[in-house]
This record gives sequence, structure tokens and C-alpha cells, in this order.
Amino acid sequence: MSKFFRILEIVWLITALGCAGIAVYFLITKDNDSALYFTFVFLIAAIMYLLRRYQRKNQDRLNNNEPRK
Repeated sequence: MSKFFRILEIVWLITALGCAGIAVYFLITKDNDSALYFTFVFLIAAIMYLLRRYQRKNQDRLNNNEPRK
């Protein structure tokens, strides 16, 4: 299951980075409406990445019976 969480974590990271790059591109080309949309998607993807990372680390800790830090 940890492998599945790691894959989801990577997918959200790639999505966040891609959306950030597209948002910058649209800002450069003066398409502010599209840039705003991709900035919003970037924020959602970044939050999901952080949540998945926390979930994976917590699951690894539980699987190894380590005390919570």
C-alpha cells in the first residue's frame, strides 16, 4: 500500500509543477483568466501532494510500529 501512496504523491507533485509552469506561461502571454485557473489548480494539487505525503509517512510509521514524532 505504501507503493500506491508513493505513486499518488508523485502524480500530485507532477500535476502541481505542470500547472505552475502553465500558469507562468499564461502570465507571460497576458492571458490572466487562464493563469488564474491554473494557479487555482496548482494550489489544489500542492495541497493534495502535502496531504498524500503526510498520509504515506504516517502509514509507514504505523507499519513499522514506530512511535509518533
